[in-house]
Amino acid sequence: MRARHVIGVVAVIGLGACSSPAPAKVAAKAPTAQAAALPPCKDVFVVGKPVDKAKATAGCTSPSGGEVQIGAIDCTDATALWQVDASTGAPAGYARDGQTYQLVKGEIASDAAYKKAYESCVK
Repeated sequence: MRARHVIGVVAVIGLGACSSPAPAKVAAKAPTAQAAALPPCKDVFVVGKPVDKAKATAGCTSPSGGEVQIGAIDCTDATALWQVDASTGAPAGYARDGQTYQLVKGEIASDAAYKKAYESCVK
């Protein structure tokens, strides 16, 4: 009987050693140095001004200071079609590399001018 009790204690101790420690609390981190070096999205995507591909590709920062990477559609002519959501801090809109940024009111997918730009991009 005594041997079983000792084995039971060893098993409990062994299981305790294998269990994971309680997760540490993670403090909110300030924006990274890289994000701090990026311009605000509202300065990269400006209505009526051409989009600089290098700046748009590098990323930008949201109003809260977080880094934003905006995806683009690769066009058949080796340019990119940028589609930007207002949550980035820039006005909602779109543009192709080197072309002026166009404002969109409402849903971008239902904008006739965006649809035309998209069709031209993938043709």
